[in-house]
Amino acid sequence: MIMPMALVSTQRMAIIQKLIEEHGVVWYSNYSWRPGRLFSAVNRAISFFVVAPSLEKQTFSTKYKKWLSETRDYLLPSIEYAEVPADRSHYWVPKLGTKSEEKLLKKFLSIETRLGLFISKSPYLVYYRTTGGLYWKVFTDFPPAFIVKGLHGHSTRETSFGLIEKQLVLPTIAVLSSDVFWWWYTITTNLRDLNPSDIINFLIPQKALYDPQLSHLGEVYLDDVKKNSSMLVREQKQTGRTETQSFKIQKSKSIINDIDNILAKHYGFTDEELDFIINYDIKYRMGIDTDEEGE
Repeated sequence: MIMPMALVSTQRMAIIQKLIEEHGVVWYSNYSWRPGRLFSAVNRAISFFVVAPSLEKQTFSTKYKKWLSETRDYLLPSIEYAEVPADRSHYWVPKLGTKSEEKLLKKFLSIETRLGLFISKSPYLVYYRTTGGLYWKVFTDFPPAFIVKGLHGHSTRETSFGLIEKQLVLPTIAVLSSDVFWWWYTITTNLRDLNPSDIINFLIPQKALYDPQLSHLGEVYLDDVKKNSSMLVREQKQTGRTETQSFKIQKSKSIINDIDNILAKHYGFTDEELDFIINYDIKYRMGIDTDEEGE
């Protein structure tokens, strides 16, 4: 069957996953909608599942597959499945592509702490967009500029969360801007929205958030994304002229690599695992010049 990717990545679908998986072997395969898409009229990520009745329960999944239109004929023959736990404590089916990624996830899940440091009323804010950003997610310590008909305001897609200490703002931005977080976000979510739970449930060694090197890199990263930002102008029928601060995060990739190198020490990644993380999805993230407002 063909389903929205919410099937493998949202809490409300956990009961459906249980029903699908309780009587045999299940294969989930997961497909992007950009740059190529499986169905021309479907502008969303989708998942297939196939079930074979069996006394033995097993569950397999693919990575989040992206492709160019001209390589469509090679898409299905190139699919690789990785085994995922049939009895999972989490509600998402990890979108994995290789055995080595299985090992990386096991190491990641051994971390006991989450990024659950939010408080509702705090002056120490991290800003982000709930939608958009097809290949990058943008986190800042300032509200991105947004102008409607010459008046300064806030985008409806912009939100923020507060932290318990000021000193956590820069390292938190560094961590959430890392390729480590991008990999986690890709394998666990529907890749359509960025929800508070996607951030809160991110597994991070607690000591990393107090690492002065990450704090410094967070500051360097923010200076760089500001420098590389520009105002994107749109004319819309309902709202008129809008100007939005647009970020080209790929221009800060070398700084993100430095962040990943520091995080690798905290997670205990091997050199091979770090290399995998740094280069994860790099063909599309670096090869396509995309507006970070997204679509």
